[in-house]
This record gives sequence, C-alpha cells and structure tokens, in this order.
Amino acid sequence: MATIRKRRKKDGSFSYMVQIRIARRDQPDYSETKTFPRKAMAEEWAKRRELELASPGGVLTAKWKGVTLHDAMERYLHEFVDETGGSKLRAIEQLKRFPIARVKITELSSEQIIEHIQMRRSSGVKPSTATQDVTWLGIILRTATAAWRMPVNLNEFESAKLLLNSKGLISRPDSRSRRPTADEIEKIRAYFVRSQKIRPSALIPMEDIMDFAIASARRQAEITRLTWDDLDTEAMTCWVRDAKHPRQKWGNHKRFKLTHEAMAIIQRQPRIQGEPRIFPYGPKSIGTRWRAATTAKRIDDLRFHDLRHEATSRLFEAGYEIVEVQQFTLHESWDVLKRYTHLRPETLQLR
Repeated sequence: MATIRKRRKKDGSFSYMVQIRIARRDQPDYSETKTFPRKAMAEEWAKRRELELASPGGVLTAKWKGVTLHDAMERYLHEFVDETGGSKLRAIEQLKRFPIARVKITELSSEQIIEHIQMRRSSGVKPSTATQDVTWLGIILRTATAAWRMPVNLNEFESAKLLLNSKGLISRPDSRSRRPTADEIEKIRAYFVRSQKIRPSALIPMEDIMDFAIASARRQAEITRLTWDDLDTEAMTCWVRDAKHPRQKWGNHKRFKLTHEAMAIIQRQPRIQGEPRIFPYGPKSIGTRWRAATTAKRIDDLRFHDLRHEATSRLFEAGYEIVEVQQFTLHESWDVLKRYTHLRPETLQLR
C-alpha cells in the first residue's frame, strides 16, 4: 500500500515522497520510493504503480527493472565460467561489447535480437558465427530465468531465433576438417625453437606442447590439468580431470591411453617442487603463443584444437579401429569421432 509524506525543503517549498510497501509471504517485503514536487503527481503515480505491481509478475519485474543484458552476462561469467573456459569466455566478452548488451533484460525484444544479428551479418560474419551469438544469448536468458528468477520473455527470443533461421541469417556450422600440413607444422616448430633460444627461461615449451597435442589428442586446457600423480607409466595411461562433456562440466574424470610419443614428451618434462602438474602453464597463454606463431608464419585458419583433429586422424592412419581410437581421444560419440576422421589417400595401404 502507498503512503505519501509531505516534506519541507531547505528553500521553504514542499515535496511529496511516495513509499509503496508490499508484504510477501516467506520473502522480504518489497518497497520503492519516489519524490514529486506536487501532491497530485504523487497520488497519480502511486495509483498507477500499485496497479502495475499488483499484476502477475509485477513485483518480480520491478526487482529487475534496471538490470541490463550486460549485467546478466557478467553474473553468468562469475558464477558459471572459470578461467579455463576459453571459448566461452571470449564469446561472451565479445557479446558484451555490442549495443544489445545495454538493453534492459526485462525489455529485450525479438526486434532487438534480429537487429543485432543483421548488424553482425552486415559486418561480414558468416551465418555460423552469428549462430554463436544467438546460442549464447539463449544460454544467458535461460539461466537468468531458471537460476535467478529474472522475468525474461523467452518467447521473444524463440520468435527471433525462428525468423533468423527461416531467413538463413543463422545456420549450423559446417563440420571442421582442417588439418595442418607437414610444412605448416615445421614452420610453427621452427618459430617456437627460435623463440626458445632467444628467451629459454621465460617461455612456455610450446614445441613440446604442440607435439604432445598431436601425440595425445588432448585439448588445450586438458593438457594443463594433467598431473604426475595421475600418470601410470607402466600401463601408459593418464587421467584427465573434468574432461569436456556435452552435459557434464565438472567431475567427468577419465583415463586415456598414451602413445609412445606422448609418453616420451611427458618423461622429458622437468618436475617442479610443489607443482603437481606435468605442464604447469595457463591455457590462455598457450593460445596466445599459438596465435602469435601462426600469425608470424602467415598460416591461415589453423587453430590449436586442429591438432586434436590431426592426432585423431593419425591414429586411424596408423591402423587403429574406432573403438581403440576412442581410448586415446575420449570422444563421447562415435558419430562425432567419425567427423574427425579425414584420412589422406596417400596413407592408405592396399590389401
């Protein structure tokens, strides 16, 4: 219920402060105040706000009235993404820089989402790249609804997504089949060797890390989580903690088989007192060094993750069956594993 208090100002004039307080069962009382120069204005606003707050979801909407999409992204990063979530972190950080991030989350409309994607497409991005923006918008909005009880209109998001799909403004990305050539690998290796000679004590041993990625099929962040205690030199296996999983972020610990090349690389790594990790480096730093190398050597569109693709393909070329390859790569799905298999004709042996 609203109460209006008359207050004298320093200059002798009066103002009228409206306070609306609503008692809620099992929750803190909701209240808001606003000041007006005239009593009639205060009374009119009080009546209108009482009607708005009495409508279904009115109090909840008022609670989140000033929260922007940028605020929701910041909270999502704080609560659900750690520093190892490189691709997620970069995607959301980029999304935060666009005008759509300044929109109040309770007022986000399908038109604004469509305008954002049209702007992105007009800047030259592909439909698959624009799809990533839509995907992360959906994740943020659904999290805001489910985890934080923000009154987000998900129907607006779904309507925008449906139209964007029908117009071809967004689409699923093609399965990636990029493999580094032998010449590209040698150019990158030469870059790392030269860098190591210039500053031997200050740099990550990127040559070893690159070769280990190709020999083990491990992802960038997984390499930096491997520990000496999880290594079994006799069985030639190692545990990878919190392995990537489509539905399970934490606790997905799996043991994988090591090739002889991967084991040799591990065994030549120095053991640092008090450091449990085999490769005690940051995944972001590895990514930065990788991009510097590919840029310096003018190698286009070669990602560190493509080394995992290369490793998987080499295992098939070596004659391993799909169920055996899975013991090295830890792919959850055989269908996904097949997409990584791009054998080179010259490697096949005639029978």
